[in-house]
Amino acid sequence: MLTAMITACGLWGASWCLGKRLSSAWGILLPAALMPLLALLDLQLNSWKLIVAIALLATAVMLFHPRLRHYLLLPSCIALAGGLSALVVAFRTTWP
Repeated sequence: MLTAMITACGLWGASWCLGKRLSSAWGILLPAALMPLLALLDLQLNSWKLIVAIALLATAVMLFHPRLRHYLLLPSCIALAGGLSALVVAFRTTWP
């Protein structure tokens, strides 16, 4: 998670230095900054599953809302990162 956050922030910083505005990257940068904070809480597998389920439901709701459709990347990136975190937690508990 930390490397993804550093890479995303580095991409944003490089595009800012070149004078280009990265207008839609905040939809990915915000979840990338939020997920390491959630990872520090050392959540159990059921908590990660709940985060993913809520994010997927929010994505479905936002898809059909005319104004919220512009912010669709926020819950979908949280669902993706939460799913990856759930896999890590599942393999960490079952790996010998």
